[in-house]
Amino acid sequence: VEDIQAAILLDCPPGAEVRFDVGHLHQVLWNLARNAWRYCRKQDGSLRFTVREGNGHWQLDVCNDGPPVPADAQAQLFEPFFTTDARGTGLGLYIAREICQANGSQIEYVSPPAGGACFRITFGLNHGQKIR
Repeated sequence: VEDIQAAILLDCPPGAEVRFDVGHLHQVLWNLARNAWRYCRKQDGSLRFTVREGNGHWQLDVCNDGPPVPADAQAQLFEPFFTTDARGTGLGLYIAREICQANGSQIEYVSPPAGGACFRITFGLNHGQKIR
């Protein structure tokens, strides 16, 4: 269990609403937050959750201020049993991807311009849930 003793930044516009099983979303976000905390500087603001509209869909970015994922590892991030941490099973991101797909969403790694690492969930891709 992580003992996060830092302020986590959350930026979410009023009215943001998605269709996603609550238990599934909790599982995905817990995994992303735990991974982000493991690799960040562990200071106030080292973890950021940002909800915004992108291409007509709500997106959630889970970002940290740690090192970016190496380019050679990015293509394998969501493969089962791939890990860069000896303590990891390599199943967390694979399961997160499967859960997102089952809920009509997509998860991907994005490289933030300011550095760090970021995972983006784009909601409502298979359910026609565009923002109007």
